[in-house]
Amino acid sequence: QVFRAVAMEPERQLLIDRARLAESAARYDDMIQLARELAEYGTKLTAPERNLFCAAYKQYVGQRRASLKKVDSVLEMEELIPDMEERTWKVEALKEYRGVITGEARITCEEAVRLVDSSLLPLENSSEVRVFYLKIKADFKRYATDFCEGPERQLVADEALATYQEAFDLAAQPGEDGLAPTNGSRLALALNFAVFYHQVLKQPDKACLLAKAAFDDAVSMMDQLEDEHYQETSTLMRTLRDNLTAWTNQLMEAGLGAD
Repeated sequence: QVFRAVAMEPERQLLIDRARLAESAARYDDMIQLARELAEYGTKLTAPERNLFCAAYKQYVGQRRASLKKVDSVLEMEELIPDMEERTWKVEALKEYRGVITGEARITCEEAVRLVDSSLLPLENSSEVRVFYLKIKADFKRYATDFCEGPERQLVADEALATYQEAFDLAAQPGEDGLAPTNGSRLALALNFAVFYHQVLKQPDKACLLAKAAFDDAVSMMDQLEDEHYQETSTLMRTLRDNLTAWTNQLMEAGLGAD
């Protein structure tokens, strides 16, 4: 409740300062509450504020993803218990706890997507900022696939694919409407889109093709890059290259090959 009062202050900066404080204290429950209020404030977010918003939801969901992996690991071990009665109640308790974790994560992913759609994206005309927000939306759809199964997971994956593609098409527009191949938002989008193909859709060949095209396009324009953007672009390209190398090796080991 102490955090809730901040949003009622006329000083918007106080809200941002409290969110940064919550981040430094690893209080991500508080941070997403503040990020939500910031998104609903009705004004455009600056680049640092956009990153703050994204970090709040990503950290919160990231904690639940890590918790889910731990619970699944324990669940796998408990299912090997020879005593049927002991195994039954332990497994049921773990499954119930797993449901709590997945529920929290799915609600938070859905909230991040809703805020982008209803509060943030409508304020923006800039292609770069719109690409950034569409990437966030697609990313949280991708994260949500970790917390659902069957037809529901397929539906969420299809929504993530459509959003990644929308962002990708916007970024790749010719001329001034699009983003340069070395642009950080475009490279980050290509990186995450490729990860989505590899991890969620299980299509490593497409992941490699996308990553390679993004890397090659950026390399060809590095000499035109301004110094202030060089470090960000170089870091993203290095990650693209590392992923591409790992995925290509996997394909070769599997005997599938990749052009």
